[in-house]
Amino acid sequence: MLDLRQLHYFVVVVEEGQMTRAAARLHIAQPALSQAIGKLETDLGVRLFERHARGVTTTEAGAVFFERASRALIAVEEAQEAVEPWLRAEPRLVIGFHEAASDLARALIRRFMLAHPEVDVETRHLQSGDRLVELKRGRIDVELVYPPTGDEQLVENLVAVSPRYVLVGEAHHLAGERSLTFDQVEHEMLPGRHPSVDERWANDAWLINYRTSPPRLTTEAPTSLDELWALVSRGKAIAILPLFMISHIQGDGVRAIPLAGIDGLHVALASLRGDRRPAIRDLRASLDGLPVVAAGASGDAGGTGGCPGELDGAGAGGVRPGAPR
Repeated sequence: MLDLRQLHYFVVVVEEGQMTRAAARLHIAQPALSQAIGKLETDLGVRLFERHARGVTTTEAGAVFFERASRALIAVEEAQEAVEPWLRAEPRLVIGFHEAASDLARALIRRFMLAHPEVDVETRHLQSGDRLVELKRGRIDVELVYPPTGDEQLVENLVAVSPRYVLVGEAHHLAGERSLTFDQVEHEMLPGRHPSVDERWANDAWLINYRTSPPRLTTEAPTSLDELWALVSRGKAIAILPLFMISHIQGDGVRAIPLAGIDGLHVALASLRGDRRPAIRDLRASLDGLPVVAAGASGDAGGTGGCPGELDGAGAGGVRPGAPR
């Protein structure tokens, strides 16, 4: 039976490409490392490395083993991180969200903090590529997601349904409109999707479910609201965003116009389904009776009301009254 230490040694040797550097990184003597690698090859019954004057390279078998060994070490690390919330002595919640949703997140967090001052609440801004990753690794406890994922590993509590707005440059031919319909914007150019942006979010922003043909997209793919503002203000594209993001981008050459006849964006707080800690239970319970409010904009911005609930596996399509206990 292989042990994790053997796998760790092997992976470091591959990454360094040399026994001397690998031994220094591992803080062990080079002969001991060479002996450990030799024993690993004996245990497996296959040669993993080609030795040469400048170091080592993997054999074909070694390359395949490296890929699987790396995955195994990552899986062990993730498993350890997943139980970290239960090791904390004091009740604590780490809530993650993209900075574009900070206005909405602050309102929800403040509501919980006032009701439960004994819980130490921390916030963490997530990059596009971190969404759901940090939550499933246990590095954060709750994440603000939009649209809801329908992931069976998660409990997703609806907290807002945010109206949509169209962002146009002040010189755009639609800039003088007081409100817009989908027919008016269907054939307008939209921002392209950067690989780091979740495809579900991009499809929702492009209103794919309302289209009969693919949208026209720019070659530029913004990764931040500032980059999006620059694209829209130059007249290269329009953008469709929820109300809670509007304050971050409208103004300075960009106008936000309400989009009528389109469903609002569903926003949910997601946590791991098996997380039964009191702080998580209290957070879910704090959503009972919460108005579904679209927060964080001014001017044309308004809100919408409703009642929160746990989303079923279909994502935003079904809502059951009441939060889970």
